[in-house]
Amino acid sequence: MASAGYFRVGNLSQTIQIVPKEKHILFYSQNGKDEELGCIGHLRGDFAKSGNEFWTTWWPHCEDYKTQEFKDEFDNLINSLREDGLLKNRSVMSAYCSQNKEAELNSLMGHTYGFCFTSNKYTYYLRCFTEKGDYNFYCYCYDRAKLEEYLTKQNS
Repeated sequence: MASAGYFRVGNLSQTIQIVPKEKHILFYSQNGKDEELGCIGHLRGDFAKSGNEFWTTWWPHCEDYKTQEFKDEFDNLINSLREDGLLKNRSVMSAYCSQNKEAELNSLMGHTYGFCFTSNKYTYYLRCFTEKGDYNFYCYCYDRAKLEEYLTKQNS
């Protein structure tokens, strides 16, 4: 995957990756495949009309994977992106997406972009909508080992 930049999560430097087309499906819910994919859940969020608020809803998929270790890491990731990163507000997110046109996803919903973050145990697929009036982002969270196992089977 190509890199779209870096940011810090705690004292770790995190690479933002552009996702190849064959993995774009991981930005969306895969009904009936959550266990197989290791999908923990997804966070849906928006910046409200002002573009500066931060409203989110968590949608669980496989609660067995939602460990305290995951919750701590995910909280750190989202807070880092909110403080001074891609999810600071709608205008920052839109500018970042515009600078990374190669991250644009084929979507009927308008300008939609996708980025991936990977840690030792988890992989996060962040889908961003730059338009007002809808949810601005979805972050799908996966157990990395389960996801890689699934993708390896698919490629064999």
